[in-house]
Amino acid sequence: MIVGIEAAHANKDHRTGVENVCFELIQNLKNVIPSNVEVVLYSSSKLIDGLENLPNNWKVKILAWPLGKLWSQIRLSLELWLHPLDIFIAPGQLIPFFTPKKTVAIVHDSAFKVFPHAYNFWGRQYLKWMNRRVVNSAALIITPSQFSKNELIKFYRIDEKKIIVDQLGYDKNFFRPLTTIEKERVPSILKKYNINKPFLLSINRLEHKKNTKRIVEAFNILKNDQDLQLVLVGKPGVGYTEIKSAIEQSKYKKDIYELGWVEEADLPFLLSVAELFLVPSIYEGFGITLLQAAACGCPVVASDTTSLPEVGSDAVLYVDPEHSEDIARGCNEILSDKALRTGLIKKGLLLVQEFSWPKFTQFFWNEIVKLP
Repeated sequence: MIVGIEAAHANKDHRTGVENVCFELIQNLKNVIPSNVEVVLYSSSKLIDGLENLPNNWKVKILAWPLGKLWSQIRLSLELWLHPLDIFIAPGQLIPFFTPKKTVAIVHDSAFKVFPHAYNFWGRQYLKWMNRRVVNSAALIITPSQFSKNELIKFYRIDEKKIIVDQLGYDKNFFRPLTTIEKERVPSILKKYNINKPFLLSINRLEHKKNTKRIVEAFNILKNDQDLQLVLVGKPGVGYTEIKSAIEQSKYKKDIYELGWVEEADLPFLLSVAELFLVPSIYEGFGITLLQAAACGCPVVASDTTSLPEVGSDAVLYVDPEHSEDIARGCNEILSDKALRTGLIKKGLLLVQEFSWPKFTQFFWNEIVKLP
């Protein structure tokens, strides 16, 4: 059996969201796929960050492509046509023009259908095209939540038996309570990012879909009564101009810090000492950052919509993402009620025991080998 995996999404320096899921899937499949199965990774550039460390039955094909776009649809398609596979895995929610009958794709969400204004025009058209390709061509579709599965069924005429829910994981080596020795490093980490007050933390792309503007507005409400900072970790996304304007217009802008992309090794330190973690997304296919925060013992305030209640269960305080006042209300409850805060932390640490990348990957592979 020959299995091919698209690795271009995973092969990034600063991975976020979907890219990180692709990376973790590939890294964990190295421990799951039997040694008698030949595996080929396809990338447009040299593998980095550990992806290049391959088992004996794995190899990589670097497929050069002079254009910045359509590598998967054209160059990868040509490769799959010239050198057929038994199974092709598409973890990045796209399928090439030419692909084997046994193609497995992950569909992370259908946000562009619900919030088209959160995407630029060409990005929207591309996602429409890709989702249609996935629905029509994939033998098996994996979604990270029942919510995402229901969205696919709602938007496309597709047999629900073709879609399987496989909940994602998080990196337990990084995201966990700090050891005694690690706690001694906290002051230097905070100094590194100029954090010197109790702070609220958000780790997500700064964009409309992630509701960053309302996070700023909620902070403005809370700041009237409390000495706080707001720390925003993530790169700018669609709608950032409006978010930046909200920050600049805030009378508390000196206490709003945009850190941009932060090394993963520093995130557990920030999560472990933050007053709370904010993920009031307007639309979320899963919400890995919720698990990361809970695993570090940080109480979470999240949207009461889309997939987040499914993932967070009773370990999260839920708010209406459409109203800044309700986001502020949820934050204030945790900030003012020690018993509530302690209870959420305990429930969060129990919750995350149910999620892991090895569990996700083993289930994923088990479903693949069932394909007729």
